[in-house]
Amino acid sequence: MALHELKYSYRKVLDSFGEKIKFIHPDIISYMAFLIALVIGILYSLSGENPIFLIINIIFILLRMTLNTIDGLIALKIKRTSQKGKIVNALPDRYADMFYLIGISFSSLCNIEIGMIATITVLLISYSGMLGKALEVSWQQQGPLDKVDRLVMVMVFSLIQFMLIKINPDWLENFRFTAMEICMLLFIILGQLTITRRVIGMVKEIDRKESGDT
Repeated sequence: MALHELKYSYRKVLDSFGEKIKFIHPDIISYMAFLIALVIGILYSLSGENPIFLIINIIFILLRMTLNTIDGLIALKIKRTSQKGKIVNALPDRYADMFYLIGISFSSLCNIEIGMIATITVLLISYSGMLGKALEVSWQQQGPLDKVDRLVMVMVFSLIQFMLIKINPDWLENFRFTAMEICMLLFIILGQLTITRRVIGMVKEIDRKESGDT
C-alpha cells in the first residue's frame, strides 16, 4: 500500500515543532507513546459495549503516531541516536502492536480466534523484517502491510464499525463479519503476503552475496 511513504511528509510538518520541544528527552516521548498504546488496547477491549471508544482510539492512534515521529526528530536534532535508543524506539512498538490487537481480539466486536491469528501474523511480519539484519542482509521493508498501513487500516475500520453500530444497532444479527473482524482477516491475508515478499527479498539478497554479485 506504500502508506509508509506518508511518514516522510509528516516528519517535515512536525520538524519545526520538534525544534521547539527538543529539550525533552526522546526516550520520554517514546514511553508516552507506549502508555498511550496501552490505553488504546484497553479501550478497544471495551469498545463493543462503548462504541465511542472506537472514535477516541482513532484520535489516540494519531497521537501515538505523532509522538513516534517526534521522538525520532528530537533524537536527530540533539544527536542522541544510539544503539540503546534503537531498543527504546523499536521494542515498545512491538508491544504497542500487541496491545491494540489483543484489545480488539478480546472485544465483543471480534472473534478471538481471528484476532489471535492476526496478532501472530503481525508479530511474524516484524520478525521477518528484522531477520534480514540477523542474516547480514538489509532490513526487509516490503509491503503491503507495513506498520503505517496497519494503523491506517485500524483507524478506517474503527470508523466504519462505529458508523455501522450507530446506523444499525442490531448489526451482529445482520452481518456475517463485523468491520473489525474484516480488518483482522485482511491483516492475516495481507500479512502473509508481506511475509512471503520479505522472505523472497532476503533469499534474493543472500543469493547475490553468495554468487559474488554487488
